[in-house]
Amino acid sequence: MTDTSRYESLEAPLDDEERELMNPARWDWEHAEVGVPVSDPRIVLEIEITGREIARLEAAAQARSMSVHRFVKHAALACAAHDAANP
Repeated sequence: MTDTSRYESLEAPLDDEERELMNPARWDWEHAEVGVPVSDPRIVLEIEITGREIARLEAAAQARSMSVHRFVKHAALACAAHDAANP
């Protein structure tokens, strides 16, 4: 089996130090560390919300004893489940 890994960067280095770090010829292959992949990685979403919208979300979240973050996640997942059940 052939190695199909790509080591080139998709972006140009910012400076000489980064250029050095991005160069696979300079990596210590003899002492490479193996990382364990995360089975279900998390991401953080950034969304724009107006002051009026956040006030409405805070009120709804507080009524359910939830944080705004938890409420928004819960509401989005409930909406996705509803859409999946009603195509």
